[in-house]
Amino acid sequence: MKILLTGLQPGFDLEILKGRMAKFGPVTEVKAVEDGDPERPWAIVDMAVGTAEATEIARRIDGIYHVDRFIHAQVMFRS
Repeated sequence: MKILLTGLQPGFDLEILKGRMAKFGPVTEVKAVEDGDPERPWAIVDMAVGTAEATEIARRIDGIYHVDRFIHAQVMFRS
């Protein structure tokens, strides 16, 4: 499942993010979304987990205050 993360710091490190997300489950890929405001970057984290587990991971991360910003997470459901 893919989890969309917003509220990240500009210039965040993809490898560090991948390592931190790996604490919640196996990470397949992390992509930075470069469209839009460079001061408000996004990332899409693809994890080898099911819908229920991805939803729980997103709930645990959503609203965390980190380096002067709130991180927001939501599951990107596949059609």
